[in-house]
Amino acid sequence: MMEKKTAQARADDRSRHGQRDSLREPAVTVLPQVAPARRARGAEWALVGLFVLAALYASHFARALLLPITLAVLFSLLLSPIVSWLKKWRVPEPAGAAVVLVALLSAIIAAVYTLAEPAAAWLEKAPESLTVAEEKVRKFLQPVTQVQRAADKIEAITRTAGPKKPREVVVQPPGFGVWITSQTPYLITGTVSTLVLLYFLLASGDLFLRKTVKLIPTLRNKIHAVEVGNEVQRELGRYFVTVSLINAVLGIATAVVMKALGMPNPLLWGAIAMLLNYIPYLGPTVCLGVLSMAALMTFDDVHSIWPVPAAFLALVIVEGQLVQPFVVGRRLSLNPVMVFSAFLVLGWLWGIAGMFVAVPILVSLKVVCDHVDRFAAMGEYLGRN
Repeated sequence: MMEKKTAQARADDRSRHGQRDSLREPAVTVLPQVAPARRARGAEWALVGLFVLAALYASHFARALLLPITLAVLFSLLLSPIVSWLKKWRVPEPAGAAVVLVALLSAIIAAVYTLAEPAAAWLEKAPESLTVAEEKVRKFLQPVTQVQRAADKIEAITRTAGPKKPREVVVQPPGFGVWITSQTPYLITGTVSTLVLLYFLLASGDLFLRKTVKLIPTLRNKIHAVEVGNEVQRELGRYFVTVSLINAVLGIATAVVMKALGMPNPLLWGAIAMLLNYIPYLGPTVCLGVLSMAALMTFDDVHSIWPVPAAFLALVIVEGQLVQPFVVGRRLSLNPVMVFSAFLVLGWLWGIAGMFVAVPILVSLKVVCDHVDRFAAMGEYLGRN
């Protein structure tokens, strides 16, 4: 009897356990989820990319405003030591800024006045010279032209007769003179704005640096900010003075070589070489093309034409590979990839003026990155070594 009850109790227990298992919720497979930190990092990079695109578009849209400000700030960093030196001789900062600005404008006007006559004479005879140069090029390429004509005849023979093509109407773009005329008001406005802002920046002295230091909370950071500002000004000035001296020597050497080779207006070619050399890589390439075209317009035989670009190419190689690395040094040597990328970006944003300020901006940025630990990685990429 006890065995029957025990068996019955076991059966009842099994039935009750079965009912409990049936009432349980089905098992749910938990899928792995992305960590919140990873999602936050992805959102942060997306916001950075959107900010960069917005900044590039805003810089391109506001180039008429940003370019004079950038030029004025860079020139103020370069010329403020002269104003400070005049202040030591008891010349007030507004008067010293006026003296520096008048001297700068006088030097620019004197250079333009000296080179205006040969440049105008060369531009006046440029159309006729271009026609003569075109004839010379055709003469030099006569064997290639004959092969091309033979290929055209064969193509005309093998071509099947088809429907007559409609006549195409080609709209010629406006010429260079029209473009210069349309850009003159913007050029005058930008120049006047830059000069006025430059005067106020020079006349104010270190006012903005002192105000910036007041906004920094700790004394250690204040001292570090003053050191970084002075270092940027010192290194940028040293770089600009050194590069200007190198470019001046290159211009003088170019003028002497062009004079020895019989090129007309050697001072004009020397000035062009000096100015364009402020744009590394691209400037000397453009100058090489201009000198080659001028030699083609001037001389009649190949033996007199090829020494002109060859001599300038030799000067550029010596300057770029020997003189500049030795004089400028490795401290401010920049990564060529970053320099060329800066030319592309600033050239797209601000045109030719953007290419001129690309290297000074990179130099200032590299100095700041070298002295701020947070931006050390960017400074590493900007450096050559």
